Amino acid sequence: MTFAPIVPLGGIAGLRFLDQTYDRQFEVFGRNPEIQRDIDHFLENGSEISTVEELMADTKSLRVVLGAFGLDEDLPKRAYIRKIIEEGSLDPGAFANRIADPAYRDLAEAVGFGDFGNRLVLTNAREDLAARYRERQFETAIGDQNVDMRLALNFRREIAEIAGSDTADSSGWLRVMGSRPLRTVIEAAYNLPQQFALLDLDLQQAELEGLTRRRFGSESPSIFTDPAVVEDVIAQFLVRSEINQALGLSSSGATTSSGSTALSILQAGGLGASTQASLFASNFT
Repeated sequence: MTFAPIVPLGGIAGLRFLDQTYDRQFEVFGRNPEIQRDIDHFLENGSEISTVEELMADTKSLRVVLGAFGLDEDLPKRAYIRKIIEEGSLDPGAFANRIADPAYRDLAEAVGFGDFGNRLVLTNAREDLAARYRERQFETAIGDQNVDMRLALNFRREIAEIAGSDTADSSGWLRVMGSRPLRTVIEAAYNLPQQFALLDLDLQQAELEGLTRRRFGSESPSIFTDPAVVEDVIAQFLVRSEINQALGLSSSGATTSSGSTALSILQAGGLGASTQASLFASNFT
């Protein structure tokens, strides 16, 4: 029987329980035979993949590569993924740079066919992707129990990567706004209305910068390298989410059925039309 993570509580108490038991639960979850089979196959055979076409044909390896970036549902979209990987991320006009979700750029960089050659031949690159895949699968399983916990864990991981990057000041907020899960946490923590996503992108960024500066003393996304700042945002998100759930609302204040909106956040886009168009035209350089 596949191990299902235990998340007996919601809110801050639930996250504390998860933090205290995370290592043990992750260890047990890692014994999932289906996940381990995919990882073993990828680690053993990934070095033999020499073209994008071969990667597209190797379903187990492709599942690991996509799953490492939370893109599991794109597995059937071979032509779409092939274009992203082949064009890479170095050219500002590359397909990955014209998609709102920064996960696609991360995918192109990690696989590398369009950026300085095939990285799958490197043992450390395959091991890194396998570790990311296992972690993401665990987060998905946690989300099956409590979506807010998945959003919180996702926020910790992704905001740390953005905040610690060399481009945090120049493109960090664009990456945050391009990631629906990150937006959800930030917007709830800052108690922003549903209509916020309909504003022009530059106005959204200015508002996020101003709120962050007033709360934490800096408008730069690099402020999220401070774990205390990250935990403050997550705590505010969880409190706001519990209040909204008690009122029958989503994080943005819209009426929703239990769990449905949060789950869609992690599975799809759904940004406002003007925001989506602006992000699509942006290049994250």
